[in-house]
Amino acid sequence: MTALPTVADIHAAAARIRPYIRRTPLLELHKTVRASLPWDVVLKLESLQVTGSFKPRGALNAMLSLPPAEIANGVVTASGGNHGMGVAYAAHRLSVPATVYV
Repeated sequence: MTALPTVADIHAAAARIRPYIRRTPLLELHKTVRASLPWDVVLKLESLQVTGSFKPRGALNAMLSLPPAEIANGVVTASGGNHGMGVAYAAHRLSVPATVYV
């Protein structure tokens, strides 16, 4: 079983991927909608990432965490959607060979 990431792990991952990821805005729901809810709702607009989803965050973090000799061999993934797009984007930004099976 893998240990849960620590706060330090999360900060390290954020620092690693920062140069490659758009800082997406938070959007609060309109006050008339919020008034009918017992809690605040804030949307993180990851649809504004280059790929339209949050998936490049994980792909970049994984690739940037690999040893240089290992990442030089390239990456392979199977995905019919956002994950494949995230891996393709990350590989492109890092100049890593990638194969995405759809």
